[in-house]
Amino acid sequence: MKRVLHIITIFVASCTTSFAQIQLNHLDLSVTGGTTGLGFDLAAPINDKFRVRIGASFLPTHQKHMAFGIEVGDIDPTLTPEQNAQLSAEKFQKIASTFGGIAGETIDKDVDILGERSFNNFKLLVDYYPFKDNKHWHLTAGFYWGNSTVAKAYNTASCMTELMAVTMYNNMRKSAIAEEPLVTYNNLSVYLPYTFSSDIIEYGDMSVVIGNYSHDIYAKEDILWDYNVLDPITGEVLHNEGDVRYAKGDLIHKAGDPYQMVPDEDNMIKITAKANSFRPFIGMGYETALTKDKRTSISVNAGMLFWGGSPEITTHEGINVKKDLMDLKGKFADNVNSLSHLHVYPVINFRITRRLF
Repeated sequence: MKRVLHIITIFVASCTTSFAQIQLNHLDLSVTGGTTGLGFDLAAPINDKFRVRIGASFLPTHQKHMAFGIEVGDIDPTLTPEQNAQLSAEKFQKIASTFGGIAGETIDKDVDILGERSFNNFKLLVDYYPFKDNKHWHLTAGFYWGNSTVAKAYNTASCMTELMAVTMYNNMRKSAIAEEPLVTYNNLSVYLPYTFSSDIIEYGDMSVVIGNYSHDIYAKEDILWDYNVLDPITGEVLHNEGDVRYAKGDLIHKAGDPYQMVPDEDNMIKITAKANSFRPFIGMGYETALTKDKRTSISVNAGMLFWGGSPEITTHEGINVKKDLMDLKGKFADNVNSLSHLHVYPVINFRITRRLF
């Protein structure tokens, strides 16, 4: 990447000494379309060897639907994956019936996720014509500059009920473990029924599982208990809110453990894919006239955008999907794999050009 950037810098710099000598003999306007989307550029010759192009491109938004399943409790290593899935489904059905009465509608076990790409760029390119008697072929170098978030995934509005239920259930479970009331108003406290309270303590937390940890995860800083933990039999306080749950450097998750994602403070699931905003480009093109007066032409340009490796994909909890997770599920795995192998962005664009003067 550094070597490519160095070569492009030298190439463009070799042209800049001639920029001040530009005689705006003519100006071309082009409409472009291809892998970078739809766009336009303005082109003017620097001299008989070089041409500078400035423009922009916009990739139309494209959405893909995915689904993540809601899981209840931790994975039991003594059971098969099928048995764990069945156990989780049974727990969910019992919980969903209770929340269905509270929310007034059925809670689905699947969370619908929208995947959306975004790739808009400003571009500054320099074309070099290496052949004196043949102006059809040119080499190109320069850069694109665009948005850093090239893709994102988030839950649909229709799934807010499911994710609110996840947050409500986990908060209710914390209250049950701490033997604290759900609501206190005017010295009147409301507790969960004992049977339901005992059940949810035993069931475990509710979460969305998208894969398993690929390596051991250690605490980067002290992580504190955010609720009191009481012994369910004796009532003795085991941990107070604010006590250190994991000290810096402690093992939090072992390799192979499921990644149990919970909604953020907005009761949403968010995953983003980010790449460098500055994207060096190298390529080549072929251009030919469409009309006898040569004022209208068509060209094809091909090359590569370098964005410093494949995009980094991160959940709203700060988990790096490519580095920290494995055994990803369903269509999400396919989308992550396609981005992970995209170390350079292929560019094939067609241009229709009209000379303005």
